[in-house]
Amino acid sequence: MRTKGFTLIELLVVIAIIGILSSVVMASLSTARNKAKDVAIKQDVAQFATLHELSRDDYGGYCELSAGWIGLNTSCATAYSGNYATKARAICADIVKNAAENNWGSPGAYKMYQSVTTGCTNDYTFMVQLNNGKWYCQGSSGAKGEYAAYTSQPGCYNTP
Repeated sequence: MRTKGFTLIELLVVIAIIGILSSVVMASLSTARNKAKDVAIKQDVAQFATLHELSRDDYGGYCELSAGWIGLNTSCATAYSGNYATKARAICADIVKNAAENNWGSPGAYKMYQSVTTGCTNDYTFMVQLNNGKWYCQGSSGAKGEYAAYTSQPGCYNTP
């Protein structure tokens, strides 16, 4: 007499198929999550640029919102001054939370670079390591984009 039910082999095959499908879905979700973080970084940098222009209107320059490298050595919580410091700190914290680790220095040491030129009146620049392996840069000239390296690119590292 034969009982109704599944054999052990059939159950193992079904479990293996479910495992493979779930790993494919998880990999897709990870990619989508990183893309969403990169979009959030770009929006935050655009907001920071707006804050710079507002600060320049109030103070005649960009000094109050200049911080250099943000990461382990400089915290968003203490980096800024002036009328827009609270908003700048919130945007900075969001950028640092979403930014990828880069391959140089201590982990977390270099999350975002944000600076102004000497005298604080002419230029500013932002650069952030994206989760796709590139740097996102935006400068006061309006130049912005994704670059494989951060040096000598429009809007990157003192070349706004």
